[in-house]
Amino acid sequence: MRYSTISSKYVNALLMVGKKVNKIEDYGELLKALCDVYVQFKDFFDNPAVKVWKKVETIKESFGTSIDKVFVNFVSLVFENKRQKFIPQIAAYYRYASIDVENKILVNVTTAEKLSSEELRAISEFVKKCVNRVPVIEEKIDESLIAGAVIEFSGKMIDVSVSGRLNKIAREVFSLRKG
Repeated sequence: MRYSTISSKYVNALLMVGKKVNKIEDYGELLKALCDVYVQFKDFFDNPAVKVWKKVETIKESFGTSIDKVFVNFVSLVFENKRQKFIPQIAAYYRYASIDVENKILVNVTTAEKLSSEELRAISEFVKKCVNRVPVIEEKIDESLIAGAVIEFSGKMIDVSVSGRLNKIAREVFSLRKG
């Protein structure tokens, strides 16, 4: 997904403030929830007849005490500038940008079936040793792998899946036949 300049400006501003008040993760969760609320009640939030203060109050009521003044101000700014259609993009981009700001690394792990907590911990420790950063693992299931995993991080791909090994063997056999 390509993120707009508008989204990145809002994300960078919220990250800067979040870092100062040590709430980067909290704001990420709030943005995710805001995105869910926005998508569910899009017609209400996009209605120009509804005043900004009413939209913000609705969000404050739905979030209860979990929302702080900084985040309320952020939401107000988004609605005042009529940028609410960017909320899903802002939420998605914030997630990835916050990983970088916190000096973590995104790790995509594709497996044939869901990994156990021990397997995830082993992958996490392996990645941490390789790049000396805390990994944030995103799991994806692809039954065509048969077994094993494909691990991607820092532009590297480690394929320890059965289908990957079978493909490698097939390439070697075909190269022998041609040679």
